[in-house]
Amino acid sequence: MKERQIDVYVSDNCSECDQLVNYLTQRNIPFQIKNTTINKENLRQLQQENIYVTPTVIIDNDYRIIGFQESKLKKLLR
Repeated sequence: MKERQIDVYVSDNCSECDQLVNYLTQRNIPFQIKNTTINKENLRQLQQENIYVTPTVIIDNDYRIIGFQESKLKKLLR
C-alpha cells in the first residue's frame, strides 16, 4: 500500500488539534504538521481551500476532514 500524503493543519492552544495529533501518532500514521499560528503561509493555504478552522486534515489533496472526526479518519486511513 502506498504511503498517503497527510497534512494536518493545527494552531496553537487548540486542544482538539492536540487530540488529533496524538491520535495519528499513537497509530503510527505518518503525517506532516502545518501550524497556522507559527507559519502564516500554512494559514493562507488553508484559506485557499475556503477552510478557516483547525484542526483540518487533508489526505492526498482529495479528502478534507474539518475537526477531529475519529470515525472519518478510521474510514479513510485503513
